Amino acid sequence: MLRFIFLADTQLGCYATFSGFTEEQIEQYATMGMRVRPTPRVEGFEWDSRQYRKAIEIANHLRPDFVVVGGDMVDDANAEDQLDELMAVTARLDRSIPMYWVPGNHDIAPDALVPDSASIASYRDAFGPDYYVFEVAGTRFLVVNTVVIDHPERMWSDWESQREFIAETLSDTGPRTILLGHHPLFVERVDEPDSYWNLPFERRVYLLDLLKAGGVRIGFAGHWHRNTVAFAGEFEMVVSGPVGVPLGDDPSGYRLVEVDEEGVHHRYYPLDPD
Repeated sequence: MLRFIFLADTQLGCYATFSGFTEEQIEQYATMGMRVRPTPRVEGFEWDSRQYRKAIEIANHLRPDFVVVGGDMVDDANAEDQLDELMAVTARLDRSIPMYWVPGNHDIAPDALVPDSASIASYRDAFGPDYYVFEVAGTRFLVVNTVVIDHPERMWSDWESQREFIAETLSDTGPRTILLGHHPLFVERVDEPDSYWNLPFERRVYLLDLLKAGGVRIGFAGHWHRNTVAFAGEFEMVVSGPVGVPLGDDPSGYRLVEVDEEGVHHRYYPLDPD
């Protein structure tokens, strides 16, 4: 049996960003479906770093085959201190446990929304390739850069290259393949309206067609800062709550995934169980 841990939205610095809000600001976010908890104003990233350290300690205890951080590793891609702290905490992971990175919008876009050539280059310098494939114990993992898929307007050539890469990878339907990305393709249903939380419908459907043809039956994402599972036919879209700041009712946590001959099984665990 193969086991891995999926960590979503460690996002060092996010707690400070959402701290010190007024009641009016909290109500404004509530109209967008986000539950912001009232907290005193703070600076820095100690809270987020502490949460990430807990997740790394759990990984060292559980000893999975590998760990995935599913994007939004930091809150500000331009903040070197956030990146330095992220890497310092990551270094606590037992060296025998591989770490795989997935780009999030806060990691690879200068405005946390639209990536450009310079921001992608910076990401690659820090984390490695922004889309790639790796295989563990006969299971193939397809890591995609959903940030470019979401907003390709400054990087159409990168979207074209990634699209060709995905199609070529999935043309070989031999190994079981699991999709790993930051943005969910969809949150509740395939035909839901485009929003900040999902991928645009045209590219969403295109990717789903490729995944279906390639025999991909499950994908893992973060970005929503809450948990949900939705389906498009036989394809299961698993959205994991954050290691860092929750924006819904789910607590900070991690997802343990087990892969065996019968299928892919997963469960979300809080970092601070009651």
